[in-house]
Amino acid sequence: MRTYKLEIRLIQVAVGLALIVLIAGFTGFWGEGAKVSDVPAKSNESETDSTLSNPKIVALGDSFTLGYPLDPEKDSWTTTLAEVLKVTVVNKGKTMQNAKNLLDRFDTDVVAEKPGRVIIFAGIGDALQEVPLTEIQKNIKAIVEKAKANHITPILALPISYPGVRDSIEEIREWELGYAQEEEILTLDFSNPLFDSEGKYKDGLTIDGKYPNAKGYKAMGNYAAQVLK
Repeated sequence: MRTYKLEIRLIQVAVGLALIVLIAGFTGFWGEGAKVSDVPAKSNESETDSTLSNPKIVALGDSFTLGYPLDPEKDSWTTTLAEVLKVTVVNKGKTMQNAKNLLDRFDTDVVAEKPGRVIIFAGIGDALQEVPLTEIQKNIKAIVEKAKANHITPILALPISYPGVRDSIEEIREWELGYAQEEEILTLDFSNPLFDSEGKYKDGLTIDGKYPNAKGYKAMGNYAAQVLK
């Protein structure tokens, strides 16, 4: 009986010591052990979240960025984008522009606005003006580099089809897609909301088969908002 009581006592002592060791480990008693409160919490902030700390966007481009000619301030894809995302979107579209024109006015029209992101919509004017592909590539790369140097996230909007220069535009699109993948740059393809499977404007979205109408620009803005949200 005495032996049995001794065994019980030893078991109780062992359990007590085990509890002491366990508690000491959690409270940092051993010096090198980390307290639970000392373990840093893993941040949920992604690169996208960091970028959106400055949600302002500048849209840099030609007449396809400027908007519907009857009321470009109201009927442009940038206006719809701003309304849907509830952010400031500065429209820096101008008529008859190529990538070199966009590069030349980048400091005054983009950097001066201090945006978090810039949408670069180039290529159609280049195709119409028969600018060599190598020149277009050089200018778009320079715009992207300027954006990054000024801590502005670049977004490339692929040129959309235009009568008479479809082959040239397709070459630009293919290069831009490859370049964007290499540089991990987000792209917008406004062909998605505007054109059908045959490459023609969807019903009710164009003025003359060349440019979007007010409804077409609204479709572009809603599409851009879906990609950028």
